[in-house]
Amino acid sequence: PLVTTQYNVIANLGKCQARDSAIVRSVAYPTAALGPDLTICYGSRVQLNGSVVGSVFSWSPSSSLVNENTLTPTAGPTRTTAYVLTASDTIGCPKPTTDTIIVTVVPMVAAYAGKDTTILPGQPLVMGASGGISYLWRPTTGLNDPTLAEPTAILDNTIDSITYIVRVTAQGGCFAEDDVKVRVYKPGADILVPSAFTPNGDGKNDIIKPTTVGIQKLTYFSIYNRWGQLLFSTPEINKGWDGNFAGQAQPSGTYVYQALGLDYLGNPVYRKGTCVLIR
Repeated sequence: PLVTTQYNVIANLGKCQARDSAIVRSVAYPTAALGPDLTICYGSRVQLNGSVVGSVFSWSPSSSLVNENTLTPTAGPTRTTAYVLTASDTIGCPKPTTDTIIVTVVPMVAAYAGKDTTILPGQPLVMGASGGISYLWRPTTGLNDPTLAEPTAILDNTIDSITYIVRVTAQGGCFAEDDVKVRVYKPGADILVPSAFTPNGDGKNDIIKPTTVGIQKLTYFSIYNRWGQLLFSTPEINKGWDGNFAGQAQPSGTYVYQALGLDYLGNPVYRKGTCVLIR
């Protein structure tokens, strides 16, 4: 029966009759309820709110729960997880009942503000943030629009360096931050070349290459030996000489370099000097 019911039985034998009855009590199933699914950001936590009708309950999985022995544990999964609340009754109906809530974890926001750089006073610098759907830079000094992923920064000679922090917001309002340092080089556009390098394969100073400041294009960076023989030349800013020529390691000694580039206004910048190869 769906409700508590009394059943009666009547027995007849000739004119003789007897009666008896039995009561069957109906006990409701235990219940478990968790409410709607939830979404959290990676690294965040959320409180679960369960309710049960029954004498015993349990959570599964419990490894990412705090206070899992209560109906209001705190969940901190690192990936999307389905939590199951099971309720049972040791007094009435022993059949367990479950409910499930899915906690969706939005992946970690890969905030990127760009590489540290050096510019000249008044030189426009296009910033380059990525990793989200909206951006907010601070401080706003020199920025044309701090809400863009790629705002333009122009700094004057009153600033030596500044660190910009960008908040990158992604799906579900989740966010992360990254920073980039911008130095202001006041002497003007330049091509800087180290005075020595050690191409010994230890990963430190193995190549010699120019560092450009305020240069939009490198026309050439060339290396000559003391007899004026061209050993190396490149128009690529981040490329350098490893101390070899025609597959042969060059001896220790002094070498001559020449470099020509164009600054951000298109003016030529020429540098010449010597560097020492140390083995």
